[in-house]
Amino acid sequence: MSDTRHDPVRGSGAEPVTGPLGRLVVVFDNHIARALTAIAAATGWEVTVLDEAPDADAAGRLGHVDALVVCNHDGEGAVELLRGALGAGVRYVAMMASRHRSAGLLAQLRGEGLDDATLTRLHVPAGLSIGGSSAGEIALSVMAEVVADVHGRPGTPMRAS
Repeated sequence: MSDTRHDPVRGSGAEPVTGPLGRLVVVFDNHIARALTAIAAATGWEVTVLDEAPDADAAGRLGHVDALVVCNHDGEGAVELLRGALGAGVRYVAMMASRHRSAGLLAQLRGEGLDDATLTRLHVPAGLSIGGSSAGEIALSVMAEVVADVHGRPGTPMRAS
């Protein structure tokens, strides 16, 4: 007798994946970016990693992007990339940064005229508050936030949902 309760497709109620669940662009290669790439790929996302922030022409050639994560707040062109992604309507836009750096970035963008509705789409610092500090734990928190955001969920524990 077959027990499908533990089958990752039939027993969990999950739908079989027939293509990528979304397209994630990760900018600035580092330990967190590599861990995020692995987790995103394992969860069914198509991932593109860029070593540097693309200029406007290169960003346009990327095509449709569902989520963008900037993994170095000091990377050349990082703020311009975030601004462009928000303007282009990328659903999830995030940057790795401390709370202090995040507050400064939000103040800067607000001072440039970005409205609160646009700024609420900017996830800085990136990720859910799960208490992790390793590259893999940080990447996990970011990918969890990406998935929650795409599905319009708050990222709370299942028992609270």
